[in-house]
Amino acid sequence: MTHDHHPLCIVGDRFGGFAAHDSVLTLGSFVRAVRGGRFDDTDKPVTLRLGQGIGEYEWDYLHAVLRTYGRDDRFHLPERPPLIVNRAEAHKHRAENVLIADLARVGDDTYRAALRLHSDNEILLDHQTGEHVQGMVVIEAVRQMFLAVTERHHIAHLPPRPYYFVIDSLATDFENFLFPLPAEIHYRTRRADLDDRGRLGFAATVDIEQAGRRAARSEVEFTAFDATFLHGVEHRRAARALAWRPDGRDSGRPERADVRAGV
Repeated sequence: MTHDHHPLCIVGDRFGGFAAHDSVLTLGSFVRAVRGGRFDDTDKPVTLRLGQGIGEYEWDYLHAVLRTYGRDDRFHLPERPPLIVNRAEAHKHRAENVLIADLARVGDDTYRAALRLHSDNEILLDHQTGEHVQGMVVIEAVRQMFLAVTERHHIAHLPPRPYYFVIDSLATDFENFLFPLPAEIHYRTRRADLDDRGRLGFAATVDIEQAGRRAARSEVEFTAFDATFLHGVEHRRAARALAWRPDGRDSGRPERADVRAGV
């Protein structure tokens, strides 16, 4: 058995549909194959390509399995997976729900990151069929990307103040299927209004690219409000929603504020 012509791609067990290809195995299938001696007669080292669903924990597991079964010399395993941004930048409490990794500034207004999709990401838990990754992953990746870029490269340089982000508009064009393979996120800041520290305004273009093709492009505009102000607005609006009656009347007065979809 040889695998010299094509790398063997390993994806998380969540992406079993993608393993319909001969050059793809899920993590569980690969481990069972190693334990069962499938690669014992391999005449040349097999290059492993890590797809989505393989993070540091799974990477360590792969190493441990190959060492245990004496197969270290039969496989070329890539360096460690990309490093995810911290919870304050992604606005996520659980690491498996963070989609942005290896965030870097590459120009005056441009940034790049790797898409990192954990098998137990919250978006995938109730629906993952076929070979491609569902579109809501793209939307969430765009959201986390603009949060991470803004938190690290804009707000971090301002005097400390808690901000609450809201989306003003978001339009996405899906151009190609996104598969559970490595992908890059390219971010360009089109506008960054930082003069009013209580209300910061931004506009950005976000591209997700994979295998030399653009999978999706998003145009997003968003605002970072002083959290103290916005929490009061949010609370009063919630009270108005509770007071609404089927006859279309409520007991509250309209409140003027440019506040839309909280993120």
